Amino acid sequence: MLKLTAFIASIPLIIGVNAANAAILGADAAACQKGGQKPAILVHVEGLKNRSGTLRVQAYDADQKVYFEKGKYLTRVETPLPQEGNIDVCLTVPKAGDYTVLVRHKNGDTDREDGGGFSGNPSMSLMDVALKHKPPLKASTITVGNGVLDIKIIMKYVQGLSFKPIASLDDKKNSEGTR
Repeated sequence: MLKLTAFIASIPLIIGVNAANAAILGADAAACQKGGQKPAILVHVEGLKNRSGTLRVQAYDADQKVYFEKGKYLTRVETPLPQEGNIDVCLTVPKAGDYTVLVRHKNGDTDREDGGGFSGNPSMSLMDVALKHKPPLKASTITVGNGVLDIKIIMKYVQGLSFKPIASLDDKKNSEGTR
């Protein structure tokens, strides 16, 4: 009975659930648990338009020649979006150093419905998106040490003639209350 109790207690660690009851997504989820000693990035994704589609999170070397280039990523997690809870994705990296992270929410049949975000949360215009410009390397570079680096990426979507975060419900309530 004691072995069964110990096993049941360890299930959250096995499947990557942290203390806040949110699953850490990715094959290397265990590397991002509290106290992780290997170079890794725990990406907290915020501002999703909805929970449909898939999420792709990729880490790149912070090198002018390869960052955000198709097929040049170091590590990648692609997963269906969970219907509830925080979206936390673990990416391990080969060593301590400078990296960039790209998140894409494949949300529909056309790219116009998709969302995206970058480490550092740099501003980007709709023209940048249309012309497939990358954000500046300096603005999107993060430095990972010999442990887990927590970063937050705020998703942006095409809205009219802009590429920006989706307004939160609180923002909508506040704007309605001031009319």
